[in-house]
Amino acid sequence: MSRFLRQEGLRGIAITEITCELMLRLGRAAAQAIGRTSNHPPVFYISHDPRRAAEALEAALCAGICAGGGIAHTLGVLPSSGLALMLSAEDAEAGIALSGGNLPYESVCVRLFAKSGLPMSSEQLDAISALMPSNAAMPLKSHQNCGYIARQDDASRRYLRLLAARLSTPTDLKQSKPLRIALDCANGAVSDLAEPLFRHLGAEVLLLNDHPDGMNINRDCGVQSMSQLIQFVKDYNCSAGFAFDGNGGRCLAVDESGELLDGDRMLAILCEEQLALQKDAPAGRPDVMQRGVAATVMSNLGFLRYAKSRGIPVQSTQPAPQFVLDKMRNLGLALGGDGSGYLYFSDVPAPDGLMTAARLLQVMQRTGKSLGTLSNVMEYDPQVAVSVKIPQHWREIWKNDPDITGFISACEAELGTEGRILVRERRDDASIRIMLEGRDFRRINSYAFAIEEAIKSKTSSK
Repeated sequence: MSRFLRQEGLRGIAITEITCELMLRLGRAAAQAIGRTSNHPPVFYISHDPRRAAEALEAALCAGICAGGGIAHTLGVLPSSGLALMLSAEDAEAGIALSGGNLPYESVCVRLFAKSGLPMSSEQLDAISALMPSNAAMPLKSHQNCGYIARQDDASRRYLRLLAARLSTPTDLKQSKPLRIALDCANGAVSDLAEPLFRHLGAEVLLLNDHPDGMNINRDCGVQSMSQLIQFVKDYNCSAGFAFDGNGGRCLAVDESGELLDGDRMLAILCEEQLALQKDAPAGRPDVMQRGVAATVMSNLGFLRYAKSRGIPVQSTQPAPQFVLDKMRNLGLALGGDGSGYLYFSDVPAPDGLMTAARLLQVMQRTGKSLGTLSNVMEYDPQVAVSVKIPQHWREIWKNDPDITGFISACEAELGTEGRILVRERRDDASIRIMLEGRDFRRINSYAFAIEEAIKSKTSSK
């Protein structure tokens, strides 16, 4: 894996850390590296969310692509999942998304996608990284060999058509009138997309936080702050509410009573839908759930019990998109997801919040059941998660410290089969994430803070 470019993206503060100069070098290097495997100038799709610095970084990126002999097709404001879906369906060599997911407006994440719509392979990223240093031997293209920029004003419509094609509405709907749905767009990439999609699906749509100004993305809204949507659903008598992140990849739901549904509960509903459709399917149709579902090690114990009770094998992965996608692709799985709200479908190359919400809406329409009733298929176990900052020199070392590991093991022994403890180091910063799960909230809460104190006291003493 490249030390510089990774499949999860290049993240930092826009302009000062992810600089225009860096984007210029990235565009030039990507055009030359991808161009080596093509007999024509490589075509790149470029998208961004509405954060303030995105267009400046996009301009520098496109200039670099042109200088490297590539062609930059700018798609405008679009979820990175939309970029991925268009790559998989159209004729382009690669794509680059400038977005930030849950990050505040001053930060940005640069993600590189292959022609398939999946994240670029480590080999592709290494080849691009090797050409990025300013002293790298890389001739610039000029005259007839210079690339150009093409602006695609209809990209959002094409993306919505691709989504709609995967959301064919059944003819035997049990809902007698349109469902009222609240959508919190997080002032992000789905702000102009969510309403037309859900109206196309026959819903009555009420919008929140759909007026991005470049600086209000993810600010006290969307999946980062669900309280507003919860209250809105209750105040306006909505059948359900869905919240997205600024990039549109993540989705969380609220049922008709205002109860929050995380990714595990949404995944259980969609698994149950697949089982129902399989039961009604013609003989000989492949059973897509027989191979199981991809879920991360952070998945709720309630989901694991649900899957076991329904005979669905759970294929466990580490909590990162590329691991879930790899597991689904390698095993031919139809569904995958995690509790944070990233859900994965076999017919979409990246987690897509609009697709998640739309498919949940269609389950409600097909069954005539409320979202709350549908979610009862799974019993949710309480979770407690805390993070502990550690000094840089303690990174990885804490895993071999007997005082820390011994205390965690003692807590695990006391908890027994009544829950579980997951402790792991975060990759992005010097911190340790502690997650406990079990039916007795008070008990797991006390264990979580006891482990936090044990790590703090040991790592701060040296």
